[in-house]
Amino acid sequence: MTEMLTARPIEIDGSASDVNDYFEAQEWTDGLPIIPPTEDLVSAFIEAAGLPGEHQVALVPPLDGRATVEKIAINAVMAGCRAEYMPVLIAAVEAMCDERFNLGPVQATTNGAGVAVIINGPVRHRIKLNCSRNCLGPGTRANATIGRAVRLIMLNLGGGRPEVVDKAVLGFPGKYTLCFGEIEEESPWDPLHVDRGFAREDSVVTVVSVNSALNILTANLSDAEDKLAFLGDPFNVRGTNNVCVGSGEVVVVLTSGDAQVLADAGFSRADVQRHLYMNSGIPEDEIPAKLERRARIAAVTTNGIVRQVRRPEDIMVVVAGGPEPYHAMVMPTFGHSWSASAKVRSGT
Repeated sequence: MTEMLTARPIEIDGSASDVNDYFEAQEWTDGLPIIPPTEDLVSAFIEAAGLPGEHQVALVPPLDGRATVEKIAINAVMAGCRAEYMPVLIAAVEAMCDERFNLGPVQATTNGAGVAVIINGPVRHRIKLNCSRNCLGPGTRANATIGRAVRLIMLNLGGGRPEVVDKAVLGFPGKYTLCFGEIEEESPWDPLHVDRGFAREDSVVTVVSVNSALNILTANLSDAEDKLAFLGDPFNVRGTNNVCVGSGEVVVVLTSGDAQVLADAGFSRADVQRHLYMNSGIPEDEIPAKLERRARIAAVTTNGIVRQVRRPEDIMVVVAGGPEPYHAMVMPTFGHSWSASAKVRSGT
């Protein structure tokens, strides 16, 4: 049975190229071509969600557009998603609209803030999400289109249009799409979502706002503390947001190979967080005395050292990527945002 849709129908005579030209002119796209959201496709996506089309999932800041299941489905079709991704997208919308995540400033800042979507649990396999080699790069439909659908929802429902609401000075390629899964089966530690209080069998979406991604070469470092020293170097950069904001979380992505080296040396995930926190930072006297907003760094300053975050737990350690202990990645925080998680509910 076809879902009765409430969105205003638009009839466009012409080719798919004409449809794309029209959507671009209305500023409904991210600059890339879209799949036309026909009634049949949108209805199929709503059915896959297992919820009524008019069901409101959240209000999307800063303009508080209503994210109904139907509107999420429209943007998911446009992004090139498969219908079976809908329960994951609904969880992603719930998480990023959590007050703690503070999506309004994420959308409107001059910072190049993007939304990283991290997926845990059995749903990773059902949607064929890439958690392994090149999981942060191109090549996998689920990773590419789920992250892109989140961006289109932020644009079309939250109002995050460049120049109008989105005031990013430079932006960040991760604002197009940034979605990956944790490779739980090859991690020596509990999955991220278990650390966050969910059951192992749950499927969970976690969102965190980051503004860049820095690859760290860990090859030829067999000693665990040497690896951690390299990982800690980005925490010592004076121009990162800790100096100006004094809040937020940093994401550290470790391969299963590097995670195993650390685990074999006796490091738990919490130990890695503590080590990075305690062994990095900038002496307070190296911060310019006339720095605007200087008072904010008090929240991340201990014993004269300006840390990247307020506490060790605010360093999010995720295991993903290929198996080699050759590379890791540090994603600095936007700052005015805290991660949020939502459980994926079954669709049809």
